[in-house]
Amino acid sequence: AGSRLAAPRRRPTMAALATLAGYASSGDEDEPAEPPPTTVLARTVNTAPRVEGATTLALRSAKALAPGEDGRPVKEMRTNLPASIVKAPVNGPARAFGGVGLGVDAAASNVHAGGSVDHAAVEAWSFDEQFHAFTARGCAESAAGGGRLVGDAAAIAKARAAAPAPRRKRPRDAGPEDLGDELDHGIWAPEPDADAGEEDAIPQERLEEIAAALETEKSKNKRGFDENEDLDRRDERKITHLLPPRHDRDTKESAASTAFHGDQEKDYQGRPWNAAPRGLRSRVDDGHDCFIPKRCVHKFTGHGKGVQRVVPFPDYGHLMLSISLDGSAKVWDVLNDKRCLRTYSGHTEAVKDCALAPKADKFATIGFDRFLRVWDTETGAVLQTLVANRQMMNCVRFYPRDDNVLLAAAGDATSGKIFQWDLRSGEETLVYNHHLQPCNSVTFVDDDRGFISTGDDKKIFVWEYNTPVPTKYISEPHMHSVPIVEVSPTKQFWCGQSLNNTIVTYSAGERVKQLRKKTFKGHLNSGYACGMSFSPNGKFLASGDGEGKLFFWDFKTTRVYRKLQAHDSGPCIDCAWHPMEPSWVFTCGWDGLIKLWD
Repeated sequence: AGSRLAAPRRRPTMAALATLAGYASSGDEDEPAEPPPTTVLARTVNTAPRVEGATTLALRSAKALAPGEDGRPVKEMRTNLPASIVKAPVNGPARAFGGVGLGVDAAASNVHAGGSVDHAAVEAWSFDEQFHAFTARGCAESAAGGGRLVGDAAAIAKARAAAPAPRRKRPRDAGPEDLGDELDHGIWAPEPDADAGEEDAIPQERLEEIAAALETEKSKNKRGFDENEDLDRRDERKITHLLPPRHDRDTKESAASTAFHGDQEKDYQGRPWNAAPRGLRSRVDDGHDCFIPKRCVHKFTGHGKGVQRVVPFPDYGHLMLSISLDGSAKVWDVLNDKRCLRTYSGHTEAVKDCALAPKADKFATIGFDRFLRVWDTETGAVLQTLVANRQMMNCVRFYPRDDNVLLAAAGDATSGKIFQWDLRSGEETLVYNHHLQPCNSVTFVDDDRGFISTGDDKKIFVWEYNTPVPTKYISEPHMHSVPIVEVSPTKQFWCGQSLNNTIVTYSAGERVKQLRKKTFKGHLNSGYACGMSFSPNGKFLASGDGEGKLFFWDFKTTRVYRKLQAHDSGPCIDCAWHPMEPSWVFTCGWDGLIKLWD
């Protein structure tokens, strides 16, 4: 309780009394001044507080804790509150004078007049999802997590009732179910016969044969990897989509067959049908000039698909060899009735190139089935079947000085090789390996002491025969791939079919160099390995092109002398000048025709 203290009475001081005494005696100058009497007063202090009663408190209850007149808190407790009021319970709202609730620190940084702020990181899409859910259904997931919903109670109950039940995990299978054999239980299996007896049952021996065949097939599929026979997809993926797959240990050549279409294989004197007739004499040797043909005088038909190469027999040209994309080769009579005399079939894919031996008693063919076969011209028998390490072969040539030696240009996506075989033993004797991409051509020069090789790597190599190291290397930035090479009759030059629509010329002696002034232009050969041919006297150069035309150039001036529309469907892929007749030219194309021009 508080008490009201009374102010003490103010008494005059000694100095004030002395002043009054002097004033009173100022008029009496003769009498001496007497000092005033001194009185010692006892100062009393009333320490008992003055207490206002309950009646006064009830009258002025509103001013019990009122501040003073100057607005400052009073230093005197003016009201003595009873214990009943002090100990009375607190009533009214919990947050009557502010936005701070019980147990909340009002000095915290996240507390404001309107409430407290909880900081949280919420992704924009999650906030939008819950905002739209609350707007549409009246409830949303609580920020505290745990799957708790906040909002309208009715909306929460409705949302929980509509929530799908959690999916149960599927139990893992113990293992694949045995469904049986497809031949017996598949959709194409025969319907079981209920009336079938023991007579229709498969014999035990037959069942054993079938089981043995299945085991053999499974063993083939499960055999180990062999680098020497399995196809390396990484190295050949650029060209494998256009070529048949490589051979493996189970690949075998197809059965060869031949058919003779002439009247008789030997005449009354015992001479074979392919022997040159007597009395033939070349007109070129007599000094006659060669002439450019003007029209087509005959068409040779008989191939089922396009014709890839035509090669007249050497010296006399009384016969002609042709190969086709149907996998066969044919020999034609040229001087008499111009009919097919013999057919040779031994490739499962298209035949790509061929070569006649110097005496024309045998020839070689290579196909897209990756087999090389040497044939006997007279009988049609297969003398040798060779494989260039299962690589694709692009060109084949006999060695002019020995027809028992055969060379073939081959390669894959990462290397180009030239394989050399001895046909007497059928063994591979040498490999010329220096090209970086497939090798395209092999041409003997320098009196057959060396040869030229070209490849897809746009390089030209000069080799010595039987020496697997190139003696010269030609590569320029402006060079293009040269798939076809032809030597002039004088043996002093050779021309290459460059794939930039030109024909380039090089010297063929000891020093091989390009003759830039002898570049032949005018035809379109990009993308096609079109063959070329010189006239027997070397005055003219003929070549086909990709549009089926036949071009003739003057070799001395490089001027286009004449061009003919030789084939209408597809390119004119090859041409050949007759060795005896000065104005006969053979052409072939992918339309399946062989034409003779005069």
